[in-house]
Amino acid sequence: MFWKSKQPEINLLDLIPHRICEYTVDEEQRVTVSIPRFKSAWMLKTFIPKWKSPYVRTRFDDFGSFVWMQCDGSRNVHEIAEKLREEYGSDIEPAHDRLKLFFQQLSLRGYVELRFIDGTPVEK
Repeated sequence: MFWKSKQPEINLLDLIPHRICEYTVDEEQRVTVSIPRFKSAWMLKTFIPKWKSPYVRTRFDDFGSFVWMQCDGSRNVHEIAEKLREEYGSDIEPAHDRLKLFFQQLSLRGYVELRFIDGTPVEK
């Protein structure tokens, strides 16, 4: 019989998100994140027409933009949730569940990197 090795559970609230891609903020304080479609130059030249942007852009809503601006590398997810509650009140509840899904998506797409307090990155 094979046994699964037990890995210690990671508490998302203790992790610190770090932004790892470019972004812009418009006049409505909404964030647009840009990531390159391809990492190598030859793929960019081969597969992307000249009229098309070499970047994929994602525009966040008010909640997402607020959370993105809080991801400065000094606050953990729990502190960001508290700031979110202060800013939006009961409109954001359940804040921890929403932030969990949001950071899972950001990490999966390569927009942020979640790190422990000592600075070591979390393995995906």
